[in-house]
Amino acid sequence: MYKKKQDAKPQVITYDRVKSYMQWMIERYGDYSAKALMQKANVLFKDDTQYNEQALDYLIERDIVNDLRYAQRLTTGLTEKNIGANKIKEKLYAKGFSSQTINECVSTIATTDEDYFDKALTLKIRKFGEEPIEELKLKQKALRHLISKGFSYSIANQAVSHASDED
Repeated sequence: MYKKKQDAKPQVITYDRVKSYMQWMIERYGDYSAKALMQKANVLFKDDTQYNEQALDYLIERDIVNDLRYAQRLTTGLTEKNIGANKIKEKLYAKGFSSQTINECVSTIATTDEDYFDKALTLKIRKFGEEPIEELKLKQKALRHLISKGFSYSIANQAVSHASDED
């Protein structure tokens, strides 16, 4: 009635097949870092991985896969979401970018400590209100929240202790 999977013939792994798979992944799901694309190809073509690196090099030469461009786009998007530099670095590292690419992208963020303070204050007001937090447990919770969003301890502490009439 139904064909079993064992009856299907295994497909031959060729350079063109690996290259077209990588291009299909990018067209279908958007940009990938070179490392992530290589991992996906290694999983699918685990029997014969000899063409994976060649196909990836082809895509890099044609500027279809560009880690720096993709990382900069991610950095811009994360910056607009009121996320601190430390969290941005963490997310870029999780995507598989090199530390050089990550540092280059984070250094291009044109923000000062005042900008980070404003972002941290916005998050603090949204979650905990405008008044400065005096209660110890609530203050610790607010600090943990802001630090988990990628802000340094000093900026998070300033935002938690900030009173609205200090402006």
